[in-house]
Amino acid sequence: MSSEEKELKAGHPPAVKAGGMRITQRHTGPKEPCNVVPDDENNAALKVSTSPPKAVTISGAPVRGHADFPVEAVQSFHEKPQPTHDSRPGHSSKPQNIHQPRKQ
Repeated sequence: MSSEEKELKAGHPPAVKAGGMRITQRHTGPKEPCNVVPDDENNAALKVSTSPPKAVTISGAPVRGHADFPVEAVQSFHEKPQPTHDSRPGHSSKPQNIHQPRKQ
């Protein structure tokens, strides 16, 4: 009789202890098969909006999409020239030691 009854703590089975830590067990419910059949009636009710595209203005001027930014202008902006002079300090052969006096 007691083997049939489940021991519950706060309405759920207690956590399992392994390696000194409590591990909760994941319990999944019974899976129900998905009985959704695509109906033409349901698809007919869903219509795609065919409204005209909205005009966007930036600083009062209408945006024309790619006509405002030609491909050549964008490519020339993103192509960076190679630097002719390296502004980083060069490697010195003498090690740079920071003077830290010893404790006395």
